[in-house]
Amino acid sequence: MDTNLSYLYRCIAWNLPNLDDHRRFPIQLIPNNPERLMPLLLGPALKAGPVTITHQQKASQQSLESFLHQSGTTSFLIIHQNKLIYENYFDDYTANSVVTSLSVTHALVSALVGIALNEGSLPGVDSPVLPQLPELANRISPALTIRHLLCMSSGLLYREGQMPWSDEARIHYSLDLRQQLLECESIEPPGRYYHYNKYNLLLLGRLLEKVTGMAVPDYCAQKIWSRMGAEQPASWNIDSIHSGFAKMDTGFNATARDVARFGLLYLNQGRFGDQQIIPEAWITQSTSIPLFDEAADYQRYMSRNKPPLGQWVSSPIGYYKYLWWGYRNGPHQESDFFALGDLGQFIYCSPLHDTVIVRFGKRWGNIDWWPVLFRELIAKMRN
Repeated sequence: MDTNLSYLYRCIAWNLPNLDDHRRFPIQLIPNNPERLMPLLLGPALKAGPVTITHQQKASQQSLESFLHQSGTTSFLIIHQNKLIYENYFDDYTANSVVTSLSVTHALVSALVGIALNEGSLPGVDSPVLPQLPELANRISPALTIRHLLCMSSGLLYREGQMPWSDEARIHYSLDLRQQLLECESIEPPGRYYHYNKYNLLLLGRLLEKVTGMAVPDYCAQKIWSRMGAEQPASWNIDSIHSGFAKMDTGFNATARDVARFGLLYLNQGRFGDQQIIPEAWITQSTSIPLFDEAADYQRYMSRNKPPLGQWVSSPIGYYKYLWWGYRNGPHQESDFFALGDLGQFIYCSPLHDTVIVRFGKRWGNIDWWPVLFRELIAKMRN
């Protein structure tokens, strides 16, 4: 079949990304290791009581379960002090349901970049991208570094929207992402603006592929998934069987329980048992409040994104760092951090309160900002 026609078919027939993208795209399996299973211990059940839900800046009181049901949530888990204290599924989803995590995938990419840097496969976050990808000469700025890609401040052109000619659609539905990557273009100096741009993820994936000599899903299986205690295999959507390039922006698929285990790995500073899986220094570096020279100065320079993304990174309580979002607890306290995907997919980590919250859903739901609810639930655990 002609690839242009196949691309258009995907755009028209599939429309927007959703939790079942793993049923649409071809996948590459990411095996787990049953011999290294991390049991999820049960703790005292969360007694949430009524929770405050703010929608369109109007607050109301609802029961947690009622709100989750009507918000399109499919999975909701809370792990506190290494114990599962809340787990609920809706709309025929179960603990065994595999879903596409959409942009929560970025958290896996960040971890893989950190591992490659630690192993010396990647030369350093401030190393330029172009020497590794000479095929992009005359397309990207020589000043573009890995840090710029991680901080979404690359200065690359990115046209949002679902129309077939947009960059967003071309990246999501392309049958050859390596070829699509040749279309990226620097239009402003890197490091000046925050702009949520999926070309950044493609570039990171291509870098990982080149320096490790492995497909990204294979690298993920070897370095993370087979070692972290996952209960089930995961998978990664690829652009096509012929090309086999991982969909770096939205393509990681797993169960909610195993995604929560990945969050626990971050709470435990990258360790599982006696093994350091993700470098501890990378976890600290990639999730902490940015220093001035670590990212675009988001509060001084304007963001290219509309709220809530652009609004959050430039707010006094929010930030973005190495493909994770941050939520400041205060000037002298460790920040919360979270991975966020379309339709309200979340891994929310609070090291200060030893808590991981995972939410998957078919839609965002009638709530302005999910992290506010997560913080309220964490506060209830302390009372």
